Amino acid sequence: MGDYIALADGMGAIMVFIFVIAMSIVLWNTGLLGGLRRYSEFGVRLALGEEKKHIYKTTIYEAIMIGIIGSVVGTVLGLGAAYYMQAHGWDISALLKNIGMMLPSVYRAKVTPDLFYIGFFPGVLATVLGSALAGFAIYKRKTSQLFHELEV
Repeated sequence: MGDYIALADGMGAIMVFIFVIAMSIVLWNTGLLGGLRRYSEFGVRLALGEEKKHIYKTTIYEAIMIGIIGSVVGTVLGLGAAYYMQAHGWDISALLKNIGMMLPSVYRAKVTPDLFYIGFFPGVLATVLGSALAGFAIYKRKTSQLFHELEV
């Protein structure tokens, strides 16, 4: 039985790792697409005389703030739901009436300090990395190209 529990813990860790990687890719892609959609904004800012370096910095600062706010809100909501499940559980006994397998009828979560890190850091890092890559793609473009792509 101990081996089975160790295997289940290992599989749980693998599933959390895969979930964190998948969510990081989703958030990174969102930041990348958000930055690429802002070509016209960057073109206007360049036309007004702002330097590429300043545009890139403000994009990164904006991503940091959005990442922090989003991660705090998401972590609070997620941990709130996990705490509710820890205290009250999720009763699935009505679904198990005709099942002969040994399954618990109430599922509970466990709030641990690791959940704070798992909930917070991937959101901030993925958002900042997505914006950094999008900003870098814009930073590498020539000013004339950005003016040409202006959708005004």
